[in-house]
Amino acid sequence: MKAGTKYFIPLVLVILLVIYLTSALGYSDLTADKRYTLSQAALRVLDRVDSTMEVRVYLKGEFPASFRKLAEETRRLLERFRDRNPDLHFEFINPAKEGIIDRLEKQGMIPARITVRRNNRLEQIEIFPWAEIRYRGKTEHVPLMVSVPGAEVEEQVNRSIENLEYAFASAIYRLGLDQKPAIAVLKGHNEWDDAHIAGLLMLLRPYYRLAPFTLDSLKTNPQRTLDQLRQFDMVLIAGPRKAFSDTAKYALDQFILHGGKMLLAVDPVHAYKDTLMTRGKTYALNAELNLTDWLFAYGIRLNPVLVKDLVAAPVVLKTGEVAGNPQLEPFPWYYSPLAQPNARHPIGKNTGKVKLDFASDIDTLKHNPLHKTVILHSSPYTQTVGVPVQINFSEIGTEPDRQSYNDGTKIFGILVEGKFRSAYADRTKPFDADHNENGLSKIAVFADGDILRNDLQKGRPLPLGFDKWSRTQYANGDFMLNTVFYLTDNYGLFALRNKEIHIPLLDKNKVVARGKFWAAVMLAFPALLWLVAGLLYGWWRRKKYAR
Repeated sequence: MKAGTKYFIPLVLVILLVIYLTSALGYSDLTADKRYTLSQAALRVLDRVDSTMEVRVYLKGEFPASFRKLAEETRRLLERFRDRNPDLHFEFINPAKEGIIDRLEKQGMIPARITVRRNNRLEQIEIFPWAEIRYRGKTEHVPLMVSVPGAEVEEQVNRSIENLEYAFASAIYRLGLDQKPAIAVLKGHNEWDDAHIAGLLMLLRPYYRLAPFTLDSLKTNPQRTLDQLRQFDMVLIAGPRKAFSDTAKYALDQFILHGGKMLLAVDPVHAYKDTLMTRGKTYALNAELNLTDWLFAYGIRLNPVLVKDLVAAPVVLKTGEVAGNPQLEPFPWYYSPLAQPNARHPIGKNTGKVKLDFASDIDTLKHNPLHKTVILHSSPYTQTVGVPVQINFSEIGTEPDRQSYNDGTKIFGILVEGKFRSAYADRTKPFDADHNENGLSKIAVFADGDILRNDLQKGRPLPLGFDKWSRTQYANGDFMLNTVFYLTDNYGLFALRNKEIHIPLLDKNKVVARGKFWAAVMLAFPALLWLVAGLLYGWWRRKKYAR
């Protein structure tokens, strides 16, 4: 047997074995961050797809390298989805060539406009980082691009790649739902009216069934009322200003212990910005909502104080008039903190600052075994103000004593999860009903009712988080939608937002400083490699045939 044949046959056998194992067992994800491994939540969602699902991705065309990377990662993800479930079919479409740009924009798929350099000229191009999924006569639009305020395009693309699995899996999950989860919007305690929470309701409506719910019938038929309440997946309590009775608290307690979720945005202190804007002053008073004992049982205490924060949204005031036109000027207003979401939790990841008004802070009780996570907090530069107190615009324009803003970081929002124990376990029950002592659930509590309140302009609701005075859009809408998604996520999909993919970014300063050197190296290295290989081959031939 010749020496070449001696080594050739084992090599072929090894290659064939690798090909067989790859096709039979699939690929192995050897990346440190497991970027090519689908989560169990995504696998469960894909397994529910039992008929043809069509995915159209509109990220095709000539565009910068960062977007080509996003398109390639999207293709790889969909290939893994298809490997799991062959009923999923996908294609990439160039909207410009297909002439469907107007249709996409009318359907809400707004293009990203990117400035690129071509032929030494700057040009603006449109890119559609969107996908469309069709299943059983229903359609979901999937945004492939995550907006990160202040970040460069490369960083936004990398964040978007991290978010791809969640974006697609959650859309497929919603398409597979025979019935949307139900949210009860609690009424009867002088909560915000529908006009002032319309911004949030419009965000929730595509994903949930929303219905008002009152607890008035607890007086006549408590068990029936409780049974009706338990038919909802979550209760939303938006800025109540009337005290809760023990009967109402007990009903909500039993709703939680039965597995129901809750989002409570409440003002421990009543102070009204509308009054401040019209009269120049307002009074801050203890709200007296009778929630202290109920929340205390869950390990939460709302403090009846106001938090002033040096990191705050401005208030816009009229400072004069020129030719009949009012002159408006922004001033710092420390009673409107710009709260920071917890970026290490799925709710706050890739989310900008949240605007609050007359916010209080939250304490957590260590003796309580429930798991508590801070999801919204202040800056370290805060000052707490006790109530009652008068607040007026005379504070504006006065330089603050920064030394006095030393109360540290304050908690504005808390997530409580785990096995809840009834707040009425060792107390007299307000009414006779099926009673649970313990139950798994999760609730989110915010010490500011304005976090989910939208402004009105000429009687029409503005988007949640949009400040009509400064014309600034804050992240209240994204943050509140994330919170509701997390509370009602029974598949664990929302945890995918915490998935991190480490894609190293080029240092632009080093590229500029050393780019020419490395370009020359990359041009010369292949030629040098071939030269060395030729010299070694010539030396080997001379040595072999010299005999």
